Amino acid sequence: MKKQFITEAARLQKLAGIITESEYKKLTENQASDLINDGVVLYVSDDSKLAPGFITSKGIGFIVYNVAIKDTLKSINPKVVQIFNDNYGIIDINYITTFLTNPDNWETITSKDELNNFMSKYNKIYLINHNGDSSQLNEAFNPFLDTDEGGYMREYIDEVVEDSMGEPESLDLEYRSDFDIAFDLALTRLQNYHTELDFEAIEANKESFFSWNKK
Repeated sequence: MKKQFITEAARLQKLAGIITESEYKKLTENQASDLINDGVVLYVSDDSKLAPGFITSKGIGFIVYNVAIKDTLKSINPKVVQIFNDNYGIIDINYITTFLTNPDNWETITSKDELNNFMSKYNKIYLINHNGDSSQLNEAFNPFLDTDEGGYMREYIDEVVEDSMGEPESLDLEYRSDFDIAFDLALTRLQNYHTELDFEAIEANKESFFSWNKK
């Protein structure tokens, strides 16, 4: 919560001319770096994906963390809307909602090298702490999928599906019943070969694997 207050205070200072754009960017980079040190997965994008053809890109980058955005108008925090209005004028909130909730718009970064590479591409970058209850974006971007447990499980689910190809009852992960079968088979295989993993966590995040496979 402290990082959120620092980010908002810095944004207001920048608007008031108290700090420069470069100083604000450095604060953003430091805060993002702290989040990575804390093990937080960050998601990055830029305004070229903000309503292409309707909103002119200004080469602004965005970093989102604590991702859990409902695909509804009410889910977009007014402070988040204000960031966009400050830069593009009053724009349709649907543009903001679509930008934030489409997983195809966002890439994952988990290291300082990736962060530095992203920061070098833009003169202006915003760090957005966005909280909600549940969402397409939260499911697709669940940080658990980037852990060892998540990575192995995704790999094993794919292997189960590949093994079923050509069989009378091949598995299609678009169907819930087929996914449940593939998940159980993959989990059993994983338990046999990687006993060091947290299998309770894998089962607790089952829905995230289903959402990821439907992308």
